[in-house]
Amino acid sequence: MVKVSIEPKSQADFLAAIQKYAQRSKQTLKDATLEQAALACKDAALFTPPLVKGGGRGLDAAAQKAGERAIDRDVGKVVVSQTGGTKNSQKARLIKRLGSLALNNNSVMFWRVAAKGHAVLSGNVFVSRMLSGTSNGFGTEWGFQKLRNYFNRIGTKVSSEMSNTAYPQDVGEIATKYRPIYNRTGGRLYKNGRNVSGVNWMFKFVAENKQDIETYVEQRQRTVGAIKSGWAAALRSLPKPVVNGVPKNFGVDLLNATWIAKHKSVAGFNTSSFTDREVSVTITNANGNVNGIATQADVLGLVYGNRVKQMPARVRKLLQDDIDKFNKKS
Repeated sequence: MVKVSIEPKSQADFLAAIQKYAQRSKQTLKDATLEQAALACKDAALFTPPLVKGGGRGLDAAAQKAGERAIDRDVGKVVVSQTGGTKNSQKARLIKRLGSLALNNNSVMFWRVAAKGHAVLSGNVFVSRMLSGTSNGFGTEWGFQKLRNYFNRIGTKVSSEMSNTAYPQDVGEIATKYRPIYNRTGGRLYKNGRNVSGVNWMFKFVAENKQDIETYVEQRQRTVGAIKSGWAAALRSLPKPVVNGVPKNFGVDLLNATWIAKHKSVAGFNTSSFTDREVSVTITNANGNVNGIATQADVLGLVYGNRVKQMPARVRKLLQDDIDKFNKKS
């Protein structure tokens, strides 16, 4: 997982810092809290994966690309096209697949695969002829048994798992079948090249058409940024803080990240109350920790840490602005 180099802080650290910030920035506690809540929305999206390799930049288009590449890579770990890769890899894949189908007595799918893939094995005259639609043995039970004996004899490493085909109309069925794994690992099978699924993916599912895989990947890729978008919704729901009598749009960088803000399906909101003695603002992203994604990335601790770090910097800037104005008048 991409790491962000900010020292995490607790809610108590954050609340103590905001009290000091309100006093030193000469704001009401209400406006200081609304300002920091808006910036916390931005930070939460900033630190929620996907992130750019090297850490952070979670609002950049580069983070979107990183998320899209991760989906493409993860799907490729589970399902491949029969026609994908080099001739040698196609041949090896076809041998394994036919051997598995034969081992499992799945003659219907065996002949279907054979009809489309026999040319890949053209170097083997016997197999190519038997798998050809013009062969007298093609599609027959005796032809199937003869080839079954052949594949058993050559000792192909086969498994019942290889007989599971990613059917053209429903490549996404694979994700459904392995949803418990996706849920446990935040939708990821591999991270930084390491298997985090707990499942031995010795054999891949096979789709007959590469386009079916690409279509499914594109559908998944269109959802990149949706989890972050709940923070944009929460930001839009907040009352604007007023600084020197002017309403301010803090956290606007999040709303300007169109690949995030375009998603509208994830709910985000705030619950606020303001009295003379107490200010309370809670911001919520309904899917912000789906599959434990925020917990794994320690998003909450990083948000508190960044706000505690940035508040003194903001005070220094405000003081410098006052100094600059004073010097101009002098």
